[in-house]
Order: sequence, then C-alpha cells, then structure tokens
Amino acid sequence: MNHKKKKITIFVVTLILICVCIFAYPSLYEYQCKNRYFEDFENKFKNEILESNIVIVKQEKRVAENITSFSWDVGASGVVFDSEDNTYYALTAYHVVKDFENADYIIIPYGVPTYSEYSKNSKTHISNQMYYEQFEKAQLVFADEAYDLAVISFKSEKKLKVLPICEENPKYNEAIMVISNPEGERFVHSYGNICSKDYYIFESNDKLLPVSTFKHNAYESYGSSGSVVLNKKMEIVGINIGGGRDFMNRFKYGAMVPCELISEFLEKCNQNNTKQQTEVQAIK
Repeated sequence: MNHKKKKITIFVVTLILICVCIFAYPSLYEYQCKNRYFEDFENKFKNEILESNIVIVKQEKRVAENITSFSWDVGASGVVFDSEDNTYYALTAYHVVKDFENADYIIIPYGVPTYSEYSKNSKTHISNQMYYEQFEKAQLVFADEAYDLAVISFKSEKKLKVLPICEENPKYNEAIMVISNPEGERFVHSYGNICSKDYYIFESNDKLLPVSTFKHNAYESYGSSGSVVLNKKMEIVGINIGGGRDFMNRFKYGAMVPCELISEFLEKCNQNNTKQQTEVQAIK
C-alpha cells in the first residue's frame, strides 16, 4: 500500500512539474522580459532618443460601387538614421512596407496623440481619415528581401533625432534596449540581452526568404517589426524583424538584423542610388 502511495505521489509531483514547465514558467519568463529594467540605460535615455522613432501605418484604399473607403493597420516601427534638410531617412523591416505599390505608408512621429486621444480632446468629431490626413506619407528609397530591411524617406517640419549605426555587432549577453510599437502601443521600451553567439537563420511565417539574425530577449510583439535595438551608447545595433512565440502565443525571443548586415545593406542602397543617378544623367 505504501509502495502504491509512493508511486501516486511521484506521479502527482511529476505532473505538477510538467504543468509548471508548460504553463507557469513561460508566462513568468514573458513577464520578466516585458518588465525588465536596466538603470544604466535609463540614466542615458532621453525624450530626444524617442524622437528618432516612428510609427509606420499602412493605409489601404478600396473602391466598390463608386464608394471609396480606407483602412489602417495598427502600425509597425522604424528609426531615423539620416537626414537632409527637412527630409528624414528611416530603417524598417522590408515586410512592413512590401506592399508599397498598392498601399500608402503614413508616418506618425513621437509626441503625437493617438486617434483615441485626439478624438477625446477634440470638440468636434474627427474621423480616422481626418486624423491620418495630417501626417506625411513615406517614400520607398530601397528594400531588399534578403535582409528583410528597407529604407524609407519622409518630410517633417519637426526636427527629429538621428541615431548613429554601431560599427560592430553586439557581443553575446550584451545589454540592449528595444523601442517599438507592440500591439498598438506607442514607443514602448523594453530591455534584454543578446542571446546569440553566432548568426541565427530566422524564417518567418510570411513566405519570405530566411534571414541571418541575432536572437535577443527584450520583449517584442506584433507591431515591433522594424523597431530599433540600441546599445548603452544609444547606437543602433539591430533592427527587429520578428521573433519566436510558443503555442500559447507567449514571447520566447526576438530576432534582429545586426548592425554589420545593416551597413552591408546600406552600402547596396548607396550603390543603387548612384546607379540610378548615373542613368538619369545619361538620359539627359
């Protein structure tokens, strides 16, 4: 009888441990990734860093029976890395803007009220269309699916912060900060560490090409695509393009294109622009 009770006890304990591993630990891990705090980053973090970040909202136009309607997604992320006069250049993920021929991409800078905040404070009704019409639309400068990266440009009378790109990839376990727009939230910053000792081949569910990335554990979610990954010097060390989630849709890891590949991509961008300028001059 004692032997039977011992077996039952072992079975119950094993079952509890399995449940903890499957249900409790991943939830605790996701909570930790969402709420992790690095004080040394916070001391360097200022609003001007946030001013380098943008929300990229896809606007689609539909015409049916002579009626025109518009729809907008919740938005993705991007970061300004260069400027010329009042024109700014931002990095984002290719898959964020891959439908450029069929849709417009609206740029919302930091510090602007959301539609709900705008409507709440307005004395008159503001439609979605009226809200989004106040913002600039992006132009596609260059994109490459092999990197899952794109450069877009947009104009802004407001002076935005331009962030530098780090020359060397971050090291394993190096501390990082991500600024993104997860699940419709705006300019959220999360903290974590680099989890890769070498490149990790990331394959998305969007039938895109596999991309060389680094893993990290700073929280990201839907809407974080194209968001910036920063080191302690507030330099760009990566651009988020996706991540891993478990069967209950809980966060496992983020995947970013590291800065050395970003620089490689931007070199191709510059070569493409030079080629286009040469062709234009030849036509003239």
